[in-house]
Amino acid sequence: MADVQIQQTPTSGSGSGWIWAIVVLILLAIIGWFVFGGGMHRTSTTRIDINTPGSSAPAPAGGTSGGGAPGGTGGGNPRP
Repeated sequence: MADVQIQQTPTSGSGSGWIWAIVVLILLAIIGWFVFGGGMHRTSTTRIDINTPGSSAPAPAGGTSGGGAPGGTGGGNPRP
């Protein structure tokens, strides 16, 4: 009888390489979908409304019109 030498390369690693390549492509597609506009669209509107109590305007200096007596109508001599 003759000696027969059979050499085979291991086949266990070649099939799992394709599976890992497909898994990586699927994960990259999912990440790209979330990053570039498909996934989580959450729009939030923040409204800041600051209501301060109204302040009254200060009284004008002197409080008179025309430089005469308080509440007068303006210049001239007062009647006797």
